[in-house]
Amino acid sequence: MAAHEEIVYGLHAVDEALKAGEPVRRLIIGKQRQSDIRIKPLLAAAQERNVPVAFESGAAFAALQGRNHQHVIALLRPFVYAQWSEVREQVRNADKALVLVLDHIEDPQNLGAVLRNAEGAGVTAVVMPERRSASVSAAVRRAAAGAASHLRIARVPNIAAAIQALKADGCWATGLSPGPAATPYYQADYARKTALVLGAEDGGLSRLVAKRCDTLVHIPMGGKVTSLNAASAAAVVLFDVARRQQ
Repeated sequence: MAAHEEIVYGLHAVDEALKAGEPVRRLIIGKQRQSDIRIKPLLAAAQERNVPVAFESGAAFAALQGRNHQHVIALLRPFVYAQWSEVREQVRNADKALVLVLDHIEDPQNLGAVLRNAEGAGVTAVVMPERRSASVSAAVRRAAAGAASHLRIARVPNIAAAIQALKADGCWATGLSPGPAATPYYQADYARKTALVLGAEDGGLSRLVAKRCDTLVHIPMGGKVTSLNAASAAAVVLFDVARRQQ
């Protein structure tokens, strides 16, 4: 495996990568699965896209020991991010837009789950910082179950500045925050162009980022748990905004 290649592993994740049009360079499948009927759709998809397939012994999977690779690996070119200028142009020219802005989510599993929810809600684009944030790595792609391939994801040097730019492009910036100044998310008004800002796993929105938002919302909790994780919180609010924009 070349150093510049990324690895996606597991039957479902590899299947989604092929369906999504990911830049798959080759597949490696364990010899013991060569006659497995569940592999046939994968082989058909690879053949259709002219992706080489190699059947190899367990030695090829040694680096993934302890992970649920299912003896199925795809080797991909690194993820290609969208240009920030192109995302802004798309938002400016759109009649409606839903942009998800991520304020330094560092855990790859969380980021992958957030991206999966974002794609399901039909977001226009995702904006994330260049530093102090998980990148769209193979682990994130796996957690996103192929969703990352369907999203326009841009990286920016400064999230607060990006929010200001989106506001200049016509977005109403709504920050998800548990603070006392926040309104229940279902009581808030959402514009035809909305930038939903989601904070980090532990610290939430940074002070400057929260200050850049036009309004803050929270998810009222009815049980003993005081908050949801980033992916669950994003799903609750994203799908509500998407429903209203329809």
